[in-house]
Amino acid sequence: MSAVRTVVAIAGRELLSLFATPLGYVVGTLFLLQQGWNFALLLRVLNDPLAAPGPVMQFYFGGSFFIFWLPVIFTSAALSMRLIAEEHKQGTLEALLTAPVDPRDVVLGKFTGAMVFYGLLWLPTAVFYVLLRGAQIEPELGPIASGYLGTALVGASFIALGLLASVVIRSQLGAAIATFVGCTIALLAGLLVEHVDSPALNAALSRTSLLAMMQELAQGIVDTRWFLLHGAWIVGCLGLSVVLLDPRRRPEQWLRLGLLAVALVHSTWWGMRHAGRHDWTTGRVYSLSARAREVLHGIEAPIEVSVIVPSTIGSGRANPLDQELREVLLRMMEAAPRLRVRWIDPDRDRQDAEQRIATHGLGGRDLADGVVLVQGGRGSAVQRKHLLPGELVTYARGPDVEVSGPRVSEFRGEEALLAAFLAVTTPWQATVCPTRGHGEPDFGSLEPFSGYAHLKDLIEAAGFTVQTADLEGARALQDCDVALVAGPSGRFPARHVQAIERFAEHGGHVLLLTGAVIGPDAQSLGSHGLEPLAARYGVSFGDRVVLDPHPMPGATPLLAFTLQDGFGDHPVSRAFFGEAISMLLVRELEVGPPAAGQEAPAVLLQTGEDAWAEADIAGIRRGHPPAMGVGDRQGPLPLVVAAELGGSRLVVVSSDQFALNAHLREDVVYDRGRDLVINALGWLTGHQASLGIRARPREHVKLVLLDGQLRRMTIVCLLGLPAFWTLLGLWVLWRRRA
Repeated sequence: MSAVRTVVAIAGRELLSLFATPLGYVVGTLFLLQQGWNFALLLRVLNDPLAAPGPVMQFYFGGSFFIFWLPVIFTSAALSMRLIAEEHKQGTLEALLTAPVDPRDVVLGKFTGAMVFYGLLWLPTAVFYVLLRGAQIEPELGPIASGYLGTALVGASFIALGLLASVVIRSQLGAAIATFVGCTIALLAGLLVEHVDSPALNAALSRTSLLAMMQELAQGIVDTRWFLLHGAWIVGCLGLSVVLLDPRRRPEQWLRLGLLAVALVHSTWWGMRHAGRHDWTTGRVYSLSARAREVLHGIEAPIEVSVIVPSTIGSGRANPLDQELREVLLRMMEAAPRLRVRWIDPDRDRQDAEQRIATHGLGGRDLADGVVLVQGGRGSAVQRKHLLPGELVTYARGPDVEVSGPRVSEFRGEEALLAAFLAVTTPWQATVCPTRGHGEPDFGSLEPFSGYAHLKDLIEAAGFTVQTADLEGARALQDCDVALVAGPSGRFPARHVQAIERFAEHGGHVLLLTGAVIGPDAQSLGSHGLEPLAARYGVSFGDRVVLDPHPMPGATPLLAFTLQDGFGDHPVSRAFFGEAISMLLVRELEVGPPAAGQEAPAVLLQTGEDAWAEADIAGIRRGHPPAMGVGDRQGPLPLVVAAELGGSRLVVVSSDQFALNAHLREDVVYDRGRDLVINALGWLTGHQASLGIRARPREHVKLVLLDGQLRRMTIVCLLGLPAFWTLLGLWVLWRRRA
């Protein structure tokens, strides 16, 4: 305890001396003035209409040399240069060391005092978050917290280096220059990663790059290896400082220092091999989903992945696709030990890249844009698949992209990579056969409100084969795994109904997307003729239209709605808890008691109690304001139902309009309707791995500040922060005199 009290006393003395000397005021005022200026400038740049949307604080922490790194290096050098050199200059070091004080206590106390002062310097910058919240901007707290964590790690390492320089160099100016140069070299070493030919040196620079560390932490990715590296560096610098500071230097001290170095190297090496990467983002956008981990754990065959993606694109900008792929593949390698990934830069290893893409039957265009090559199996049984950028990410669109360069709005690589892994290890194929000739929208049409072309592309992208159903003759649906009845507006002839019934009796699966269609009499809903088939599974179609008061943006109220609750615990719907699903022109469904030996149908999605099934079809058609009345059915009402009968499965979605081109385009859809279709097909065919995995949207905040807001925020940054530090120093000075 006496050693702890000594360290605390020395730290308090050091902290007090910083506030009692002009150095503390100068460093604090200049630091906060620069931080305020940088943040105000960042606000003005991002507020430009053509500026790229993005997480504001990520630009701040992971920004350029002048926005983040220069203040950190300058502050660390200024704080640490006087820690021991000042004691030498004033002649108090000998008196301090002749007292019953161990050199270790002196070093720890000085370091602790400087770190506390460093933390106090950064504390006022929390006002940046308050300013953003005041402007109705809600940045994620997780990446901000990890950004400050990285700031503390970097500051501690730089101050430890500065303390060592202050021990070795007795001049404060010399110690400051040595610290500044050393920190700058350590920082800029990360820029050599792309220019080093030695694989070992390249790997070492990549693993220790401060630029990469702060970029990850600014995104909310916390890798525990950074704690190990910085911890080992800090302990090493402080240990060497203790030995050099001790006037009674003995050989055994050097021996202990050598043993400490060996222990640090081995513990760091062991820790980095078992380090974990943690995702602090609100939406866990960098974490693997439970479905992905389940699939990866089940992969037993070796898989080789070659990522041939340029690290930079036009004007030297970092390639966003490369950054996204690295993160998800690193996590996949942790979950799948038999997964081997190699990154190939086509600009540096062009010959190797050309040979690999030629093996997959690709050309030079794919090499320029980037491609991921996946290979499994050996010899003649080898299976290959490739993924292009459009299958992995959704790039943002808009005029700002031309100015700021390409950026990723959604990452879809998790599902695409998993599908590719399964394709090369467990070849699988299923055929989906959509019916036609009964008023169904055309699967080849791109018409927004009368075509299913995007639905067809979605099904094929998930690995299914789409083939038009043949309902005539004895071989009807013989080559099909799923009969897809999507959007019929007319009645199926008896022979077509019988063909689908025979298909189901022999173990075939059926997906019905059937909504509310007004009948010929304009007074009731029309029949499609498959009601008896659905009734065998315990699902009945009602004669009313489901209305719900949760509107869908841009659509007719009540008739079109978006739900975020009511999902059942079923493989099709389990992943949608808390997500949004939109439905349009919904027909009433009823779930009846199961037949003998049959399980009860599962309700995958239902409305809330505030919804109802409206019986006045004629009134809806004439545009009368609907209201709950006599003959109507109160919610909750089932909307999506799954059932099994023998070896056959059935999924009924009581809406078909949500799957039209206008609502299923991947660049405009905001809900999980696309995943609902894929999940249903995955469950029907028993291919659970094809269940849709959510695309990961990135935080893209677009600043839209009025001139008055921007002016007030600038005043707070430029005047408020330095004034706060000055008032704090004056208060400390007044308290000392009092």
